[in-house]
Amino acid sequence: MKVGIQLYSVKYALGKDPMGTLKKVADIGYKYWETAMVRTMADDPSGLGLPVKEAKKFLSDNGVQIVGAHLGVDIDFDKLKAAYDYHKEIGNTKVGTTGHFFPDRDEVMRMCDIYNKAGEMGREMGMQFYYHSHWHEFQKFDGEYVMDIILNNTDPNLVAFELDNYWAARGGVDPVEMIDRYKDRIIMLHQKDFSKTAGEPLNLFAGKVDPNGNLTGQVHQDARSVEHFAEVGNGVLPIQDYIDAGNKIGVPYILLEQDMTAIDELESIQISMDAFHKFRGIEWA
Repeated sequence: MKVGIQLYSVKYALGKDPMGTLKKVADIGYKYWETAMVRTMADDPSGLGLPVKEAKKFLSDNGVQIVGAHLGVDIDFDKLKAAYDYHKEIGNTKVGTTGHFFPDRDEVMRMCDIYNKAGEMGREMGMQFYYHSHWHEFQKFDGEYVMDIILNNTDPNLVAFELDNYWAARGGVDPVEMIDRYKDRIIMLHQKDFSKTAGEPLNLFAGKVDPNGNLTGQVHQDARSVEHFAEVGNGVLPIQDYIDAGNKIGVPYILLEQDMTAIDELESIQISMDAFHKFRGIEWA
């Protein structure tokens, strides 16, 4: 398994100095990148803010490979096609959605049709579509995890899965078990850590959020705070176990996604990189 980064981890730094930040991310040692939804929601389909020719030169000069890309919450098929076109040009074959919120089972089923259509478009273009999870997909409708409903009602040949280990744990499930459960669909993992001083249980359903409630985007925003997040290796999550489980099923990448940090973003991702070097089972090219 190789270490990479979701560029959402440096979203504020990118806003201030896009090219300088991208260069620093590469210099820290992150060579496998997933582009961030903060750019792909806009008219620019790249997630990098660079035309194809410039992007290819930058990636080549810095030894970086794009391994995934996040769309915004709304799947616009025109923008999806543009994203597929762009990423195919720069050598990335995977484009996904950052996830959705579901008031009921009917909405999950409606979105499954959209995911299948997005995946079919991707397959026709030689690309792969995937779904990125958070915690609310481990709410149950009629006794079944939302995540199970999604994967049971999307075509495995069209829709892959990116498991966020931190958010799975916050959804009250064991990421190790979920990695095995979804082993035929997982193509990447996301990682950050849960703070030792978070001041609340790891499981959001253990008193903070009603497991039978309508888990909207606003509920998600209200449930997250910078105090909950820690850099990799500085919190309580058994990350070595996640790496071992991922390696067991052949997951190629574990990507840092630092949603929030109390320190400078570039300092934050350096701390996590240093921690990743201490884990077993990481392949360093």
